[in-house]
Amino acid sequence: MAILDIFLGLLHVTVIVLHLLVAPYTKVEESFNLQATHDILRYGISTTNVTASLVQDYDHFEFPGVVPRTFVGPVVLAGLSKPIIDLFGDFINDQVIVRGVLGLLTALSLILYTRAIRRAYGRTTAVFYTLLQISQFHLPYYASRPLPNTFALILSTTALSFLLPRPGFTPKQRRGTYKLGIYILTFTAVVFRSELAILLFFVVLQLLLTRRVSLFRDVIPAGIAGGSVGLAITLTVDSYFWQSHNPEVRHFTTPFLTEKTGLIWPELSGFLYNAIENKSSEWGVSVWHYYFSSSLPKLLLNPSVLLVSLPFCLYGFSQTAKELLIPALGYVAVYSYLPHKEWRFVVYIIPALTLCGALGNAWIWNRRTKNAIYALLAMGTCGSIVLAALGGMGMMLISSWNYPGGDAVTKLHHVFTKEGVSGVETVHLDTFVCMTGATRFLQERPLISLSATENDKWNTAIKGVVFDKTENEDDLLSAKFWEDIDWAVTSDVSRVIGKWRIVDSVVGWKGVKIYKPGEVVHVGAIGIGEKEAEELGLVKEMEPSTVWWKRALEDGYGLRENIFKGYWVGVRIEEMVWILKKET
Repeated sequence: MAILDIFLGLLHVTVIVLHLLVAPYTKVEESFNLQATHDILRYGISTTNVTASLVQDYDHFEFPGVVPRTFVGPVVLAGLSKPIIDLFGDFINDQVIVRGVLGLLTALSLILYTRAIRRAYGRTTAVFYTLLQISQFHLPYYASRPLPNTFALILSTTALSFLLPRPGFTPKQRRGTYKLGIYILTFTAVVFRSELAILLFFVVLQLLLTRRVSLFRDVIPAGIAGGSVGLAITLTVDSYFWQSHNPEVRHFTTPFLTEKTGLIWPELSGFLYNAIENKSSEWGVSVWHYYFSSSLPKLLLNPSVLLVSLPFCLYGFSQTAKELLIPALGYVAVYSYLPHKEWRFVVYIIPALTLCGALGNAWIWNRRTKNAIYALLAMGTCGSIVLAALGGMGMMLISSWNYPGGDAVTKLHHVFTKEGVSGVETVHLDTFVCMTGATRFLQERPLISLSATENDKWNTAIKGVVFDKTENEDDLLSAKFWEDIDWAVTSDVSRVIGKWRIVDSVVGWKGVKIYKPGEVVHVGAIGIGEKEAEELGLVKEMEPSTVWWKRALEDGYGLRENIFKGYWVGVRIEEMVWILKKET
């Protein structure tokens, strides 16, 4: 069984790392944890002049966000990443290493869950679980992305692994694993994501109703321990980083707590803001059934899981299915009352739902030799996994085009080696660029090490570069502001005042369109024409290069005309960000 465990574990790791390498950049939702990890790695944790040091160096004092976030995840992530950065930081950007460490932590939690499945339900179920899990898109893709939900997913999946049956354990040992699961879930709800308290409630309720634990002997002690440890850690760590005791610099407070003690509890502040005050609705609302009708099918990806595997799981493993589904679906049902909905708020139950699908697949597989119907169902479920994996790969490739800001900053480093930097020069990154991948990690160095020749030029140039992220509209509309800017990385050249030269550009995903005969598929189409460029005071220097994928997207190497008579479902990949240098 050790060989099987290793093999299945390697599958989890390989798929997560693949998604990381294909899409190494991040978006604004991930910025807090990523920038915080960067700042901890670069500036450390000061013990003297703490307030001045944090305000001067740390990103969250300049861009605090809407609600406070915990620094517990970034502190752990920075600590685990530091030794690896010391070894490999000269060859690859630290951002990739940090995300790689987070992805490995997610993989480890899935490995623990898979091993628990193998012990409880057998190797066939463990194999099907792994195949179903890695053939999905969202969980592997976001496994290395530093969202608060990713940190919570790691711990919640670990906790759920301790709640699965443990054959061969004594009743006392089983109660111990249940208590550990309750402890971890409580800790996670207190520190990372408060909504997990709902899942914890349903898990505990089921354990109590099935008489597996005692309320006073098991549940309350485990809950108090997990809550106390989590609260002590978050109050200590986050009150330090947010400087909540100092009214002159603090951005957020926790009602009553900060006023009386000077401490801050980020997750409670976020819960009050989003759930009690319902401020999260400002980011959009969805119908009550959105999680059931949209998010869960999208997260599971493979339609056969819902249409075939789950029904057979309910038929063949009725009691087990209830134990897995009732807490999971109860959590979703209660959480659906909050108007603002995002798939990442329910991602924690995907391992449990995937396990139900695996149980159904295993039940069918074990009966494939009994008659033709089971044989066909077995072939169909296995084939659906292959198709889902192909679909997930396509979604991965498409999603990798959604980070033009990160790609632009990486290109900027190469531009520096060609153009050079005279003295101190300021680079302005606009809001869109910052929201689509420009991070402090990428500002420091390219994603991958440059050649020896380029590296010498880059080392000289980068010393004089200062990055600016001004968002104030009055400043951006002022000609005086642009007098002090030497480079602009922007998504809207019409807002850049003065005479500039386009040095490079970055294409990005603009959607899908059905093209009729004669219509041109715009792949990397020029976003600024020569005439418009001249009117804007811009001189066009170079166009996006033609690469191997261009014709494949334009006409499928002749398929459009020869097979589809000129019709084509084509992507729109267009210029979205431009790198400009001021003309002197």
